[in-house]
Amino acid sequence: MRRDLKNNIGINVLLEAQDLAHTDTKSLILDTAQFPGVAVAVAIGELTGVNASNYLTPVFQEADTIADADFTDVGSGDLEGAFTVVDATTKDSTIQNVGYKGGKRYIRVSLDYTGTAITAGIVGVYGILGRAKEAPVVAPAAITAT
Repeated sequence: MRRDLKNNIGINVLLEAQDLAHTDTKSLILDTAQFPGVAVAVAIGELTGVNASNYLTPVFQEADTIADADFTDVGSGDLEGAFTVVDATTKDSTIQNVGYKGGKRYIRVSLDYTGTAITAGIVGVYGILGRAKEAPVVAPAAITAT
């Protein structure tokens, strides 16, 4: 087994970095079946118009299937860390990284916007898989919900 980090993690683009303005968006789905170590990073650029009434909330979701309706918010006991609300310019231009300890096979992030004044802001979502059953790690392709 290789000891370097590069060959022991897989990274998937779950949402290509893009300007979402104030559009609620769900990322693609990450299949965690062969990976006991999972984290998700949400990269948030400078949000124009963000304030206490106009903000972004990343929400970690999980399911046993890829059906959109089956996804529910992950409880805090199944997370290492937490996504935080971005409701001020002092909270954007950052990467929020949260680990997943839950037992569901599929995970994703829902980006929930409140208000309509956020007129620009690049956001991307990345799944990180580790502790694979076999190395080097080959990350599975991200999945679209059904």
